[in-house]
Amino acid sequence: MSFIRYEFPLVEVLPDMAQTCDYLHLTQDDDDPAFAFVKLRHQSLQQDYRSIGGYSVHKIREVKVAQGEVILEEGVLQCGRQVAAYLKDSDYAALFVCTAGAIFTELTRTHTQNDEQLEAYLTDALGSLAVENAIDRIQTLLEEKCQARGWNITNRYSPGYCNWPLVDQRPLFAMIGENPTGVSLNDSCLMSPIKSVSGIIGLGPNSKKRPYGCAICQNKTCIYRRIVHKD
Repeated sequence: MSFIRYEFPLVEVLPDMAQTCDYLHLTQDDDDPAFAFVKLRHQSLQQDYRSIGGYSVHKIREVKVAQGEVILEEGVLQCGRQVAAYLKDSDYAALFVCTAGAIFTELTRTHTQNDEQLEAYLTDALGSLAVENAIDRIQTLLEEKCQARGWNITNRYSPGYCNWPLVDQRPLFAMIGENPTGVSLNDSCLMSPIKSVSGIIGLGPNSKKRPYGCAICQNKTCIYRRIVHKD
């Protein structure tokens, strides 16, 4: 299947100050160095940076929940029993990839090299929120297309979360094939640019959005868990 591409000005998907402060547990106080830096970083990102993402749609041949496998026409995803169970009622899968852009990689690297750990952390957090906002928009557009056909969608799931092994990024990217996002994998199956996401969304008349299970998740680096638990 061809890759459905979307491109947004970064300024449109940057988190607003309320979302940023809620995620970082900041008060909107100009005397707080962290808040003051976030305001300046927001201003510095009001340029012509772009967020690019999209998806390709693939037929699901079979879901083996006990084995944790989702079998597509192009190959098999070893996504684990939890994700497989969420996808078992879906007929198709949208395989997605999205990035907030290389600017966050560049800025975070510069701060780290200068031993500016707070600035690196805050910039990284802004990038995490921006890419999630971007894929939220793409998922909403996908859902609207599905609803027009009488279909539903599942939540989105990504390698490295919900007990889906990170190494499954490789077959996921292989099935997506050539795409214009500029996202690549390194030897550790981590994406570059660093503020990128990939994964799967189930599609079909019987697809359902089920809770993520954040209440019992132990992955303290997960952005969804941090929002739910206020970690």
